[in-house]
Amino acid sequence: MRRRIFLVVSILLLAISSSLYAQDDGGEKPAGSSGSEMPAAYDTYIIQGGDTLDVIARRFNTTVEDLKAANAIFGNQIIAGQVLLIPRGEARPVAAYEIQPGDTLFSISKRFDTSIGILQGMNELGDSSAIVAGQTILVPALAESSQEVERVEADDSASLVPSPDDSMTTVHVVQRGDTLYDLSRLYNTTVDRLRRLNNLGGGSSITIGSSLVVPKIDETILERYIVQAGDSLYSIAQRYDVEWPVLQALNRMADARDIREGQAILVPILEGVSLVLHVIKRGDTLEELAEQYETSVARIQALNGIADPSLIVLGKAILVPAATEIQVRAGFGFGIQAFIDGARASELAARATKLGVDWVKIDVPWAEIETAPMVYSYAALDSMVATMELAGLKILLNVYDAPAWSRKTYTETLNSQFLEYAGPPENYDDFASFLANLVIRYAGLVDAYEIWKSPNLLKFWTVPVYTRAQEMTADGDYGIPDQIQIGARYYVPLLKIAYETIKAHDEAALVVAAGLAPVGFNDGYNSIDTGTFLKNMLLEGAADVSDAIGAIFSASAAPPSLRCCDKPPGVDTHYESFLQYFVDLLAFYDETLMEQGVELPVIVTQLGWGTTDGANLAVPSTGFEWLHYTNEDEQALYVAQAYRIAQRLENVAAMFLYNLNGCAVGDEEACFFSLEDADGQMRPVFSAYQSVPKTREAA
Repeated sequence: MRRRIFLVVSILLLAISSSLYAQDDGGEKPAGSSGSEMPAAYDTYIIQGGDTLDVIARRFNTTVEDLKAANAIFGNQIIAGQVLLIPRGEARPVAAYEIQPGDTLFSISKRFDTSIGILQGMNELGDSSAIVAGQTILVPALAESSQEVERVEADDSASLVPSPDDSMTTVHVVQRGDTLYDLSRLYNTTVDRLRRLNNLGGGSSITIGSSLVVPKIDETILERYIVQAGDSLYSIAQRYDVEWPVLQALNRMADARDIREGQAILVPILEGVSLVLHVIKRGDTLEELAEQYETSVARIQALNGIADPSLIVLGKAILVPAATEIQVRAGFGFGIQAFIDGARASELAARATKLGVDWVKIDVPWAEIETAPMVYSYAALDSMVATMELAGLKILLNVYDAPAWSRKTYTETLNSQFLEYAGPPENYDDFASFLANLVIRYAGLVDAYEIWKSPNLLKFWTVPVYTRAQEMTADGDYGIPDQIQIGARYYVPLLKIAYETIKAHDEAALVVAAGLAPVGFNDGYNSIDTGTFLKNMLLEGAADVSDAIGAIFSASAAPPSLRCCDKPPGVDTHYESFLQYFVDLLAFYDETLMEQGVELPVIVTQLGWGTTDGANLAVPSTGFEWLHYTNEDEQALYVAQAYRIAQRLENVAAMFLYNLNGCAVGDEEACFFSLEDADGQMRPVFSAYQSVPKTREAA
């Protein structure tokens, strides 16, 4: 039977090839091809591994019975490599294509909207790599006339393409490597429309440096994205929070793998909507679709490169915007972190109000307030609290960093490097005394207190223990201590005394357990990994002495819509752990709380994506390479996405964006995240966060 099929194919191809010189200029043909008026009654397809007759029938919109009849198959068994004739319900023109350097059957199949198997069958190629530059092969002709087109309420004088004008078209200067096919995708149009706009006949070519009239892209709904090394259509779709078939349709890709590094593709930037595919049915009109999807005909045209709204293609999937209004959860807190800067307090409050947030978080280093026992310096903090209160903002104070006098009997005095860290006091009663003074001062003004900062890091929790006498080193210190008392069993007692003190002086104020640094490294000295610390914290009773559990997400370059742990595009390190994936980290918190029977909400007390774009105060040090992976536009995009995603995470009660003014106060690390860069310029993330729907309107 196999020999019989090859004979049939040979006869068919001989008949087709005899008329290859009859030209048809009416269709779309990429450069290097010529049309044939001889239609093919069958497609030919070489069976691939894993194929079945049912799968092939569905793929080519035919039936198993018709496949069997066309190929004299009596059972259901087929063999990989076998040639099948695929019956077509209508004629299909073919063309000859001269293979160019670098061509593969895969790239040719994409260009001509077909499959490798069909190309192999049409040309009797058993080996997909058996093609060479200069060789001529048969390909399906790309012609709009071969599609079923329905004219809806159309006047006979209607023109497919409107006259070029400045409001609808622009000019593209042809670059090396440009083809009409690639440009049609870049400008969301068709090859045929480009030919008509530029009076190019079917055999005309384009030359480097020449100017082409091309349709304008509606930059309110579409933008161009440059494909990066490692990108896939799926990963790009995840980055822009859309389904990958939407990107495939938007860019007219025959195959989802049809992208290459450096290529520009179109991506949607519509806020508050989701692009979906609608298959045109008989009787559909763009006016009716616009009404159905609560949009405009012009917007549907812009998304699909439709020049004449009276012409639509039956059975073709087109993109339509479906409203996906974000329902902001009642009571969800939108916050921003602001560092203490008494001189600019009014300006910072105005910016927070402009963002539309309802919460502001302020770091309160105890060491800077109580500089000596019972000696307080509140002036700058007073200014911040009073100004934010007058602006109608709720206030969260993050209290941490014991003063040196409260650690005077620590054995850490034997090693000065540990005095630089923000450790707890030796006597927790000293902390209770300070908190009482603080809470009494701001009772009724401050709404919540976060107790300490990242207690799972050595940087914020240093209690060195020297179990034997140390000798002084050459630099004047006493060497590394034998251990560091770090862990949940040391932190929870501090949280407990803070809870009791705060509630005694302001019962309405919320107490938030410290957000934990997202780290996976656990040596009991430098850090305790997030998961271990969180579980132990709950086991130690943290839920009984807090109103919410804090969380931190700010050490990642992965888009918030990605899930662990495939390598994100353009990210070379710091992607291997769930801690670097927004949804996965918060899901872990939710699961851990459920396992421990804890029903407290999670408050993300620090959220952000850092960037080295714009003016910063420093260059990222070793270990912080991930800051290079996110540009300013991505920083803005990710923040907006994260807040939209958070509305679906019922366990998350509030999120505080990090931060408003880190550069201005000279914090090198915070500057990479700051909405205002080191030159005083607002980064794109400011307007992105401002545009996120909130319960409080932005000014």
